[in-house]
Amino acid sequence: MRVTRTSVILLALLAFSVGCSNESPSDSSQRGALTALTEPENALSEELMLCLGQAKNFHHKADVFLSEGKLSEAADEVAKIMDIPFPTDAPESEDALLDTRARLAKLRTEQGQLDEALELVDDGIASATRKSFFLANVYTVRGEIFEAKAAAAEAGSEASRHAKIEAITAFDSSIEINDQLLKSLKSEQ
Repeated sequence: MRVTRTSVILLALLAFSVGCSNESPSDSSQRGALTALTEPENALSEELMLCLGQAKNFHHKADVFLSEGKLSEAADEVAKIMDIPFPTDAPESEDALLDTRARLAKLRTEQGQLDEALELVDDGIASATRKSFFLANVYTVRGEIFEAKAAAAEAGSEASRHAKIEAITAFDSSIEINDQLLKSLKSEQ
């Protein structure tokens, strides 16, 4: 069975929502419970779950098209996720849309549509409300786009040098976000 990035994300979200509880493990074990119930404030709404399910389906359709070498059709399916009316108050909505932008930008880069790819990631960066793995990944894809721009430019040209600097800047931004998130996680332990 092939595990896709979307499947991992959805499973992680589900595990998070099921595992979130104000009870300590010892409280639930004293009552014989094997799992803790999700607290209402931690539960994913039905609307959000439906939207995530739709996104998952479009990602799967894109995977099928990619397996047939149909890059354009795959990109079109991923682009449809941008039209899903995700709830605006859920951080998972932002994560799903950032992940979609990153994947679509990679597909557009493979199609040679570097300006469109760059617009996708820059719009994602501008819309982000918090630091996350998904935002860091968008910066990584931004760096990959500039790598492709550098490769497409004449070797040694100003355009090539500029693209390489932009690539390094984007990768540094991704590294910085991931470092901040790792430090935050370690301080919570």
